[in-house]
Amino acid sequence: MTFVIPVQYQQIIDFILIFADGIIIGAAIKKGIISFILILIGLFIASYVGISFPGVSFELLLSKAINFASYVFSKAPLQFAGLPILFLIGLAIGLWKG
Repeated sequence: MTFVIPVQYQQIIDFILIFADGIIIGAAIKKGIISFILILIGLFIASYVGISFPGVSFELLLSKAINFASYVFSKAPLQFAGLPILFLIGLAIGLWKG
């Protein structure tokens, strides 16, 4: 015996899950951006004081971040073309409240 959810309920569940996924991903992006900014500030202060980590510098991380941001912004229209509006609303709420 199989359990089948009626079609109208399945569509509602899909919309709720897409919205929740947007909120979770938005909160994760916000936490990641805040963590990266704090790492950059910490490395800047450490380099000002004279402490350095082998192979890691403020300038290196900043250049990597700029290269990564330019790559992401060049690919963004292709990635966001198929996303439903509920995911984007959830992403915005996750970025705002996360």
